[in-house]
Formats: sequence, C-alpha cells, structure tokens
Amino acid sequence: MNIIGKLLEDPTDTNFDIEPLIHGSMDHKIPELKLAIFSFITPEQSGKLAVIKKHYENLNARKSDLEELVRSLAKPYTEEINLILTVLSFKNIFLAIAVVSEIGIDMDVFPTAKHLCSWSGLTRQITKVPARKSQSECREQGAISSPF
Repeated sequence: MNIIGKLLEDPTDTNFDIEPLIHGSMDHKIPELKLAIFSFITPEQSGKLAVIKKHYENLNARKSDLEELVRSLAKPYTEEINLILTVLSFKNIFLAIAVVSEIGIDMDVFPTAKHLCSWSGLTRQITKVPARKSQSECREQGAISSPF
C-alpha cells in the first residue's frame, strides 16, 4: 500500500526510490516492482486507485471493529480461552474463541477425548477399498477449522 500511496501523491512521478516503501522480504523483487510502476498513470486510473485504497482501509477498520466485538463477547470465557492457548498448535486467540463458541465450556457432552476429537474433525479417516486399506489425513469437515 506504500507504493500505491506514493503513486497517488503524484501520479506523474514514477521515478522514485522504491526500496524504503517495501517490506524487507520483497527486496529480491525490486527490479520487477520498478518495472511495474514505470509507466504513465492517467487521472482516471489514479481516481480508481484512490477509491480502491479507501475501500481497503475501510475493510481493515471494519475487521478491527469486528475483532474487538468478538474479544469483548469472549471476555467471560477468558480463563477457558487462555487454557486452550496453552495447547501447542493454538496460537491464534480467535481460533481459541471459536473452540469455546462451538463446543462450549461444558465437556460433559463428550464422554471421552476421542469423542471430542472425532466431532471436531481432528481424527484420521480410514477408507476401506477392496484389496487395500488406506488411511487419509485428518478430515476437512470438522466444525472448527479456522478463525474468520
């Protein structure tokens, strides 16, 4: 977005130093980026880019609002969410919130841990075909797959 912002400041100036505007992981793409911006940008294109940039920024702001709302609704379950976050593969708080919202905090509905894993789609599915038996990866149909 930094490059687009710089282009929108002065659409006629496409000969500027691009290196301070890019993320460090994009250093190897500098020649391609310079080639991509080395052209003439019409006022119409500049106007469209400005609208798209504002829309993108607005979407990010609405996403932040939604995340804040979800966090506030999850406050009563902070202890449970923090416990879930201690599990090695749970690094995202929204995934932990999704677990609490899908399963709840009452584990009595699952007689064993295997039942819970099966319900969530974290168990391997065994496919039996005549003359061979194959084992697939974890199922994709679990209720908890990814946040947002």
